[in-house]
Amino acid sequence: MNESPTAAGGNLGSFDRWFSKLEDLLNLIAAGSIFILMLVGVGQVVGRTVFNVAIYGYIDYIEQCTAIFAFLGVAYCQRFGTHIRMELLLYLLPKRALWWVEALATVIAMVVIALLIEGSWYNFQRAYLIGDSTMDIQLTIWPGKLAVPFAFATLWVRLLLQLIGYIRLAFNPYAEPVGVPVIHRPEEVAKAEIEDTLGRTERGNV
Repeated sequence: MNESPTAAGGNLGSFDRWFSKLEDLLNLIAAGSIFILMLVGVGQVVGRTVFNVAIYGYIDYIEQCTAIFAFLGVAYCQRFGTHIRMELLLYLLPKRALWWVEALATVIAMVVIALLIEGSWYNFQRAYLIGDSTMDIQLTIWPGKLAVPFAFATLWVRLLLQLIGYIRLAFNPYAEPVGVPVIHRPEEVAKAEIEDTLGRTERGNV
């Protein structure tokens, strides 16, 4: 079970709360695009099945929207620590060592994401300069390609916030976590789930 960073932490906490609103907005846009594509998909199936009429450029629109729902939510997920992680050995580390390991992993991730930002930005520039478009309806594709480096840039900023938060905790392991996801041990998750279940059962019997 992962929790969002707390609302404390001075300047770091203030910027984290402000940036979280941007992440929430981008994630909402990504979720909205999935819902819209679902409606369009239903319309495509119904149109072809019932009326024998397809949505013009359906595949082209789907391809361009893919970048929106596939990438805009990455920083939001990173904030809650919901990306795939290997945590088995981390639970064995003392607090100070744990935060230093997390900081090191974050630095590595920042380097990788920086390279991806450079590559995806070059890909966007190329599509913009040559006027690249889709094969079917000649839909301009640079807006979709611009979403990729933008999403990676927000992820890089989130990683920077987490790096600062991890270093802060490494020097003061008992400080309140700010800007980093709070990851609970399996026994803590199980205990919380049991207490939640028992609480709902008791409320249901009242």
